[in-house]
Amino acid sequence: MVLDVPPQKRFPADNFAEWNNGHPLGLRTVHAYVLVFDMGNLETFQYCRAMREQILDSFGHRDFSIIVIGNKYDTVTEVHATSQELKDISTLVRKHWRCGYVECSAKYNYKIGDVFRELMGCTGTGAVVSDFAQSNRNKGRCTIL
Repeated sequence: MVLDVPPQKRFPADNFAEWNNGHPLGLRTVHAYVLVFDMGNLETFQYCRAMREQILDSFGHRDFSIIVIGNKYDTVTEVHATSQELKDISTLVRKHWRCGYVECSAKYNYKIGDVFRELMGCTGTGAVVSDFAQSNRNKGRCTIL
């Protein structure tokens, strides 16, 4: 099940804190977290960074995945985000945080399938797309997994 929740001021420290909030969302019982930021507004990445830190502080080393999604890829050329800033974010997420990272555009349905493939691969509920399938998709061919 995928649950889309509004921005949280603070990640619940424990089950009691989540329940006491009045709106228990099940945030502490998931297999993966998908943190989405607006590529046209890099300040939103700082929110993802803060949420990631709170999640890690709350759980320690429990077995779960975090995936970071850069959405609104279509707006990158219209705003002041430089390609170097976006490369730095990608490197931070992939190399230092060791998290999945996908840049997409929901508006144009660009790489939305990759978001779900990344999610399924990280949670162990689906196969990660093979190099063969990746190369076929890039050539405009269809591969059924």
